[in-house]
Amino acid sequence: MKTLTIDLRSIISIILLAACGVANAQKLPNVQPTTGLRAPANIKVDGKTTEWDNSFQAYNHATDVFYTIANDDNKLYLVIQATDKQIVNKIIGGGVTFSIQKSGKKNDKDAVSITYPIFDAKDRPYVRGGGGSAGGMRVVTFGGPGGGGGDLTTNMQAATTAIKNGDVTPNANAKTEGDSIMTVYNKRLDDKSKNIGVIGIPGLDTLISVYNEDGIRAAERFNNKMDYTYELSIDLKKLGLSVNDATKFAYHIKVNAAKMGDNIKINIQGSPGAAADPAMQARIQQMMTQLSASSGGETTDFWGEYTLAKK
Repeated sequence: MKTLTIDLRSIISIILLAACGVANAQKLPNVQPTTGLRAPANIKVDGKTTEWDNSFQAYNHATDVFYTIANDDNKLYLVIQATDKQIVNKIIGGGVTFSIQKSGKKNDKDAVSITYPIFDAKDRPYVRGGGGSAGGMRVVTFGGPGGGGGDLTTNMQAATTAIKNGDVTPNANAKTEGDSIMTVYNKRLDDKSKNIGVIGIPGLDTLISVYNEDGIRAAERFNNKMDYTYELSIDLKKLGLSVNDATKFAYHIKVNAAKMGDNIKINIQGSPGAAADPAMQARIQQMMTQLSASSGGETTDFWGEYTLAKK
């Protein structure tokens, strides 16, 4: 029998890092302080957290995400990280909606909202596997939980089986293997996520390309622990904001629930031409609801306030 080798030290490191992540989440505020934060000088919207020193300003318990809002003289930035698979499913299944209420009021009719990522239903990603970084191994399929869009499970399934069978020996190259899997997943995200939703910016369509020249940039990435990072930047001019104006504005971050089976019509019949079986239909609908819940649950959100930071 072929033996799969995995670096035990790497597994221990992942568990320790996950424990540190929980501790850090408990120390962070639920909502970022209103005082403005200058964005890193070397910032690049690429779904990586290197320039952010892999740290965040808050951990919101309503949405279960780490996040930071920052700005420079020209742009407003939002970076979010999710480490739990159900939250990742919500984000990549339903997107994050980031709304700016310039007036500071929650019912601002002139609010600007940006939603990203947006996938076609047939290409929607779905993450299976361990819950959070401590799970160590996850699987990303495309096309929903059924894996209809192509399953990238081979390496992860082999690793899971090897651990279950106790078929594990040290391997110094395990990190390289993890990086390779991460690269494949991110390539698939790039291939399938091409649009950004926009509401409230004059002159822009409600759906624009990620390659737009309209002052909006968005990116998403998995790291080699399969934590998911989302980055967004918006030109301040598009929001009607300026660093020369220290007026506080309100923001709304909404993690939209992944919508499962929206286009599925349930019509169970015992035989051709027979009446639909209500009990069976109800049971399948219940199963669809449970599937939806396991893939992200209900939409969650929170409000905050922010003042642009000057140099």
